[in-house]
Amino acid sequence: MSVSGSYDTLLGAFRTDSNGNLAPSAGSYGVEGGFTVSGQKRLRRSVLGISYIANYAHFLNVKNFNGTNQSINLAYSRRFNKRTDLVWNTAGSITNRVLGNPINLQSDTLGFLSTPVNELFDTRIYFLQSNMSVGYLLNNRWQLQFGGNGGIVRRQARALADTNLYGGTAGASYRLNRRSTLGFTYIYSHFDFGKQFGESDIHGVAANYTRGFGRGWSATAQVSIFDVQTIGVRRVSLDPVIAALLGTDQGSEAFQSKKKTPGFGASVTKRFRRTLYSVAVDRGIQPGNGLILTSLSTTYSASMNYELKAKWTLSAGVNRTELAGIGAGTTLGKFTNESAQLRFSRMITREIGFTGGVEYRQFKLDRSVLDRRGTRVTFGLSYVPNSLPFGK
Repeated sequence: MSVSGSYDTLLGAFRTDSNGNLAPSAGSYGVEGGFTVSGQKRLRRSVLGISYIANYAHFLNVKNFNGTNQSINLAYSRRFNKRTDLVWNTAGSITNRVLGNPINLQSDTLGFLSTPVNELFDTRIYFLQSNMSVGYLLNNRWQLQFGGNGGIVRRQARALADTNLYGGTAGASYRLNRRSTLGFTYIYSHFDFGKQFGESDIHGVAANYTRGFGRGWSATAQVSIFDVQTIGVRRVSLDPVIAALLGTDQGSEAFQSKKKTPGFGASVTKRFRRTLYSVAVDRGIQPGNGLILTSLSTTYSASMNYELKAKWTLSAGVNRTELAGIGAGTTLGKFTNESAQLRFSRMITREIGFTGGVEYRQFKLDRSVLDRRGTRVTFGLSYVPNSLPFGK
């Protein structure tokens, strides 16, 4: 359980009112209380884990952001025999404030395509996605992997598109030696969008390499190529005669486009006894943020986590994400999300501690005057009871 105070200027650009219309807002002081329930149950051949987070926020000056936010993560793994295992992950959230609200970041590290972390506007969002994969070990070196996924994002704002997606993967990995693994994967994804006309089919192939070296060092690298087929609507200039009859020189037409685009990824991680450093870059295809739809997403990130004498915990990170729409209908330019975070916690007793942090974010859209930036500062108390037994 936790309670904290905050000052948030990320509320100062746009929000949606109860009717789903965009309206200006302002920064505000606020208070927030919430709790987290998490646990893990181990059976003879399987493991089940759950994490549920809920909070209520009250802002003094911006009443429209008062309300509850919830998220849940479920994970299940099972080993059927010495060769076959299954892994299933599901994440979902209901939020009324995406920007500056860390509840949506809980599932970001699980690799879900539709996690709403690059939204331009605050609006109530309903998010759910599930991934499942099966691995089959052919021998001591070769393993086959098959997976599937599906998800939805529902946005309250009338002008922002909803997202539906599903897809699958098939691949093989070869263990070169004790420290190195080489893999190949085929990827298929389908996106379609509610409240707007459009859909995309993506076929891709990727090669990846993983290696551990030294003491605590690990690295990954990946290259890929995607074939993206998109159907949508674009703005066009009308013939002068038609424009005179209709009273406007702009119209809309359906389009279909095909484009091949490369992707890549790399990460380096170093673990010391009390510290973990990580640097990563990733480029791939995403379903967008409701304003920009099917997108080429490029993310650069660096983070550090440090534990001091089992009482202090310090974490810091920087992140930059770029979304560039794919398809002939793209007219909005590139969307950029830049952020920096610094968080700390200090345990007073075994169960009670101080928590706090500061976060800066900036959101920009190339072909728009909108340049949204703001800071969120929090400080509070947390209570973490000793683990309690549940079941047998």
